[in-house]
Amino acid sequence: MQPIVDWRSQDFLKIFERYDRADFAQEFLRRNPRYRAAYRAGAASGRSRSALRRLARHWGLVFRR
Repeated sequence: MQPIVDWRSQDFLKIFERYDRADFAQEFLRRNPRYRAAYRAGAASGRSRSALRRLARHWGLVFRR
């Protein structure tokens, strides 16, 4: 996950000008403490594919191929 950009920066709003819905959803999740904790726990434990699918489903994530 990338660090959160300082909202006081002059370039802060420019970042969002080119965002689509998926980008805003990603921003919401990466700032959500519960999602961050679940992600960290999953990454640290080396979860199985089925466990990662459950995590993704819980948070409404869809990965298209």
